[in-house]
Amino acid sequence: MAVKQMSDLIGSGMDRAVELMSVAAYTSFRFSERNSVKFIAIEKEDLEQIAEYCFSLGDMSPLAARDGRNLVQMMKEPCSLLVMGDKRKSDFNYDCGACGFASCAGMNRAQEVESLTANGPSCLFKNMNMGIAANAAASMAHKLGLHCRVFSTLAFSAKALEIIEGVDICISVCVSAGKKNPFFDRHEYWTREHWDEIFAREFPTYTRGFIGAVED
Repeated sequence: MAVKQMSDLIGSGMDRAVELMSVAAYTSFRFSERNSVKFIAIEKEDLEQIAEYCFSLGDMSPLAARDGRNLVQMMKEPCSLLVMGDKRKSDFNYDCGACGFASCAGMNRAQEVESLTANGPSCLFKNMNMGIAANAAASMAHKLGLHCRVFSTLAFSAKALEIIEGVDICISVCVSAGKKNPFFDRHEYWTREHWDEIFAREFPTYTRGFIGAVED
């Protein structure tokens, strides 16, 4: 009689869950029926790289450093990261002006600005498509009973490390099969004093330091 142990069941279940999350994201609504969002799943060694990279950003982005420390703890139990991204330029030709340019062609011709979080300027509808995909993936994870959270820090780290390639904007959905939800305990990786110090220094701007988006 073939017997599968719990560790094997959880491992194969996680693999299947991430596949179903990808399907849910792939089939979610897209503007103008475009489906240009790219997906990859990251596990094990590559997750270690992301955690180390995030933690190395302590001086530039305390938020990323905290999430890196959190990821190290999450990796002690089954977890995975679904990263999705897209190109920044518009192929919609909506000329909506939301990006700050009068036309899509004008935005596409503009000089690219590289930052820690993304490359810009970027099309509003590209970002909305990606957000829809992330929400669909997170919804599927919730239905499957997994602990789940959407992260920008882990996504832009995957982009910086070129684990996901050929994208300008990205987002990630982290899932865990841990014994408790790890996404409500991230505060434990900062002392109360350090937390207060960071917030007092960086907020209410939320543009530099805490996120570390663009170099001075």
